[in-house]
Amino acid sequence: MNAEAIWTFLRTQGADFGLKVLTAQAAWIFGRWIINLTVRGFTAALEKGRRIDSTLSNDLRSNLTDLLNIVLVLAILDLFGVHTASFAVLLAGAGLALNARCRRPGTSLLARPAEARPHGRWRT
Repeated sequence: MNAEAIWTFLRTQGADFGLKVLTAQAAWIFGRWIINLTVRGFTAALEKGRRIDSTLSNDLRSNLTDLLNIVLVLAILDLFGVHTASFAVLLAGAGLALNARCRRPGTSLLARPAEARPHGRWRT
């Protein structure tokens, strides 16, 4: 590539790309702020109820934070014009795989039936 072609590309597309980068940074900052508010509210609700073990509470909070961060990254990628439908399909497949692990419809990983628990431990 010659320098003139690079300069022409930067003059025509550089401002648009720079605006997208600034928009993505603003979306990241705003999104992280919203995620922190959501997680704080979720944590406060769990602590107020006092019916869930602290280890499980921390795990749920971590899972919620991870899920919301994935959604934020997918939204930011969409700002750049990246088609994120395949990522959504991968996430849905992972959710189905976790659900299939339960072996019974309607049960969750947190409250498995007694015969699925090793040696009858972990009472729910």
